[in-house]
Amino acid sequence: MEKFEHVFSWEALTRIVIMGVLVFLCWKTFSILPVILVSLVLTAAFYPAVKKLQNKTKMPLILCIFLILIIPIIPIVVFGFIFIPRIAREIPVLLGSINNVIGHSQFLSSFLKDFNIITYLQSHLDYTTATVNITLVIVSIITTIILTFFLMYDLERLSKLFLSNVASKEKGKIKELIEEISLVTGKYIRGNLLISVICGIIVYIGLVLLHVPFALPLALFAAIFDLLPLVGQTIGAIPAVIIGFGVSPITGVLVIVLHLIYQQVENNIISPMIYNKALNLFPSVVFLSVLIGASLFGILGAFLSLPVAASIPVIIDYSKNYKMRHSS
Repeated sequence: MEKFEHVFSWEALTRIVIMGVLVFLCWKTFSILPVILVSLVLTAAFYPAVKKLQNKTKMPLILCIFLILIIPIIPIVVFGFIFIPRIAREIPVLLGSINNVIGHSQFLSSFLKDFNIITYLQSHLDYTTATVNITLVIVSIITTIILTFFLMYDLERLSKLFLSNVASKEKGKIKELIEEISLVTGKYIRGNLLISVICGIIVYIGLVLLHVPFALPLALFAAIFDLLPLVGQTIGAIPAVIIGFGVSPITGVLVIVLHLIYQQVENNIISPMIYNKALNLFPSVVFLSVLIGASLFGILGAFLSLPVAASIPVIIDYSKNYKMRHSS
């Protein structure tokens, strides 16, 4: 009878233990994983601008990072101080108007017409829980900004540390892989934010010209949901369409036309021009990615799903080429 000898390998055991520890740490830190992912994505998006600014001005890296991070935040803060009080005052009136239009609609079922949005929110909204959630969101945003700052500041050292553990033959290929993933991710994030701003401005101008009330919060709603691929534009148009029909049937139809025209312009002109084929994905892959991302991390996961999905083919190509390089 043939006997088989099993050679004990400390190296294999060490790898198994390390993998187990990594899996355990990922499981325990799952709640902060969105913050880490967003920080990594923002680092990939804005670090090229930081290096370009440093090369042109010869300023210290820390100052360049500070300027690049502060520049996008300043208009957001200014917008908040100027418009958020107005939006906060208009939202209850806006919800009441939406509820009134739905209640008097001749095309909806009795269940929907009897549904009161304000009553529902008042009965289901726990102010203590809402306050805690808002606080957690603010803390997460601040944490994300700080983590992004330190990741950009230490990126070159972290890259060298990571590459020091890679075989010499693969260092160049791994570096190319990281650069390609960063290029795809950065172009998507910058492009998506820019497209969202364009959406908000165009929708706001269109609603003002159509004399639709609450144009600012409706445009802001459309801009925020425009960040979501595929379904965002449609969801963002719903409140404006309802308010439009509350003004008059013609205004409601014109609001629908406004959003349909903008969607066609964004999908066929603005997005291809800004992304420049950075995300070469099939619609089915996009939809599946959004579903998976949303199921894991909600709206944030849907937002991050496309750059992650676009990075997968890059990783697969590297894996295939790796096998070919080491097959001989």
